[in-house]
Amino acid sequence: MSCIYYSYTVAEPHWRCSGHTITTTTYYLHSYSAWPATAHSTSQSSRGSPPATSSPSSSSRRASPSSATAYPSSPPRPIFSASLLRIASPLSSASSTSDLTDSTEHLRPLLRRAYDSLSGPLADFLSSAATPPVDWLLCDYASYWAVPVARSLNVRTAFLSLFGAAALGSLGPPDELIRPRRLAPEDFTVAPDWVPFPTSVAFRLPEARTAFGRTFSPDASGVSKAYRFGVTVRECDLVAVRSCVELEQEWLDLLKDIYGKTVLPVGHFPPVAPKESVAAASLKDWTGAFEWLDKRAHGSVVYVAFGSEVRLNREQVREIARGLELSGLPFIWALRWPNGLKEVLPEGFEDRTAGRGMVCQGWVPQVRLLGHPAVGGFMTHCGWSSVTEGLQFGLALILVPMIFDQALSARLLEEKRVGKEVPRNDEDGAFDAIGISETLRLVMVEEGGKGYRARSRELKSVIGSKEVQDSYVTKFVEHLKSHRPA
Repeated sequence: MSCIYYSYTVAEPHWRCSGHTITTTTYYLHSYSAWPATAHSTSQSSRGSPPATSSPSSSSRRASPSSATAYPSSPPRPIFSASLLRIASPLSSASSTSDLTDSTEHLRPLLRRAYDSLSGPLADFLSSAATPPVDWLLCDYASYWAVPVARSLNVRTAFLSLFGAAALGSLGPPDELIRPRRLAPEDFTVAPDWVPFPTSVAFRLPEARTAFGRTFSPDASGVSKAYRFGVTVRECDLVAVRSCVELEQEWLDLLKDIYGKTVLPVGHFPPVAPKESVAAASLKDWTGAFEWLDKRAHGSVVYVAFGSEVRLNREQVREIARGLELSGLPFIWALRWPNGLKEVLPEGFEDRTAGRGMVCQGWVPQVRLLGHPAVGGFMTHCGWSSVTEGLQFGLALILVPMIFDQALSARLLEEKRVGKEVPRNDEDGAFDAIGISETLRLVMVEEGGKGYRARSRELKSVIGSKEVQDSYVTKFVEHLKSHRPA
C-alpha cells in the first residue's frame, strides 16, 4: 500500500513548521514499522539536533530561539521525501509564526492563497511521481481542494485532524461549517444543539469574539477556515482524529453521527525521546537544571510553558510571574520574550524566587523536563500537542487557554478531571496573579486537587503507553489497507 501525508507547511531558512505538524510527522516516522515497505510519507521539516544553549543558572538563562520539540533521528527505513516549494517572502527569519509582528499578520491568509495554487503540482505528483501508485492521501483541513484532485485520480482521502474530537464536535457537521447558522459570537458560548449530552465545552464570550471572525469570515485566500474544514470533512472518505477512546469516547461517537462517515481515533502521537547520543549532545548545557530537579521532591515542581505559537503580552507575563511567586511552589518557566527577561519580569522577581524557580528563555528540552520525576504539574496553553506531552507523563494540568481550539480543549480537560482552568475575567478574558496562584496550589498540593492528580496518572497508562498508542496507528493502517481503491 502507498500513502502520502500532504500538509500545509510554511518553510523559510530559519523557520520551523507548527508544533502540530512536527509532532504528527515525527511520531509517524517512529511508528514506521507499522507501515508496509512500500509506504510513503512527505517530509514536513528539517530534523536535527536542537541548537546549543548558553549555560543555565538557577534563576534564568538564555538560549537561541527554536521549537521546544526535540527532533528524533531518521526512521529505520528510507521514506519518500518531497521538496518543499519556496515562496518569496519579505519576512525576516523567525523561529515560529508567533515571531511575526502585527504588521505582517496579513501575510498568513496570503500564504494560504499561495498554498491553494498547488492543486496542479499535487495532481502531477500523484499521477506521475509516485511508484507504486498512491492508494491514500492524508490531508489536513487547509488543502480542501486536494480531495477532488485525489478522487479524479482514483486516490482515496483521509482528513487527518490534529485537533481533538471535542473541538471538532463543537464546530459541527460539514453543512454548519460551510453555511453556518450561528451568526454571532454569543451563539458559540453554549453547547450547540447537535451535541446530545451535557457538556461545558463551548467558548466564553471573549474567546468567541476572537475565534468567530478568524474562523468564519473569508480571508485574502477567498474562503474561511471553517469553509476549508467543512468541505474537507464532507468530501473525504475517512476522518482520522488525533485522540483516543479513553479520553474522548462520546465525542468520537458524535463525530461519526454528524459527519455520516467513518471516524477513526489514531492515538495522540506522543513525542519519542531522541537517541541517547542526540540527547547527550543537546542537554550538555542543561546539567545544572537537571541536577536542581534531582534535589526536588517527587512531583513537587510545576513546569510552565505556552508553546511556540502563543505570544504573551507584558501584563500576562507579569501576572503569571506574580502568581508563581505567590504560590510558593518550585517551578521551571519556559518564557519567550524578544527583548530579554529583565524588561518584562517584575522587579526583583528573580531574586525573590532564586533557589525555587528557574526562568528559561529560548529552546528548552521540554519532553525531558516534563518526564523528570520531580515535575508533577504542567501550566499549559492547552495546545493539543502540549496536552499530549503532559498527560503522557501523568501530569496534572493547570489550564490557561489562549486561542481557538485551546479553549474548547480546556473545557474538555476540566470535565475529564485531568486539569483545572485558571479563572478569567468574563469581559476581556484577563487572568490575575491570585487566580494563577490559587489554581496552582489546588492542582499541585491541596486536598481538593487530589482527583486531578489521580486522573492524570491514570491516563499516563494510555497516552504514555507506546503499546497502546502504536495499536491505534496499526488499526488505522490496517483500515487503509483493507479499503484501497479498486
